[in-house]
Amino acid sequence: MFGKKKETEALNLLELVPKRIRAFEVDENDTVTVMMPRFEHDWMLRRFVPRWKNPYVRTRLDDVGSFVWLQCDGETPVETIAERMREHFGEAVEPVHDRLKVFLQQLTRRTWLKLHHADGNEIFKS
Repeated sequence: MFGKKKETEALNLLELVPKRIRAFEVDENDTVTVMMPRFEHDWMLRRFVPRWKNPYVRTRLDDVGSFVWLQCDGETPVETIAERMREHFGEAVEPVHDRLKVFLQQLTRRTWLKLHHADGNEIFKS
């Protein structure tokens, strides 16, 4: 009624592959800081951000978030990331699948990463 209907298929999150799409830094303790531009367009950056102010908003992730972020290389499926989380953190990350699902949803909504199928096809094309 209001445009095209998106055809959706049943997606299994464990089979999907996350890929980082934002710049980041890693410190000596393997803590990740994700850098999100204050504005998407250069002209807005020049117009609204003073020269002395950093053009990026920095978000520092905790130990678990940093570990997951570094695993999101565009080749490792979510199921493998969950197994690695269990090996590295043990019981502290249980229930691992639920925790990982929520975290990946947050990162996808913030446009920090994209999820795609193992064959490289995007899930939702814009």
